[in-house]
Amino acid sequence: MNQIYSTTDILLAAVLKIKGYHLSSIDVKGNKGTFHFDNVPESTVLDYDLGDTLVEPVLFNNTIKQLTTSIRRMADAKGFNGKR
Repeated sequence: MNQIYSTTDILLAAVLKIKGYHLSSIDVKGNKGTFHFDNVPESTVLDYDLGDTLVEPVLFNNTIKQLTTSIRRMADAKGFNGKR
């Protein structure tokens, strides 16, 4: 069974993406996003919370930018109706 882990923490979301967890969807309310990942073990989140997770800094920064851009794009598209 597919377990979904959800977080509003964009920094944790960036770490999970870098660690290879599948980002299944993003829900956007205003300019905030909730990130939904498939099958994230509790130990992975605990390691993050305890400061025991290391990621490459440039990749981390780029992933935060990517997630931020995705949220902005999705927020801007809320009024999209498919007409030109």
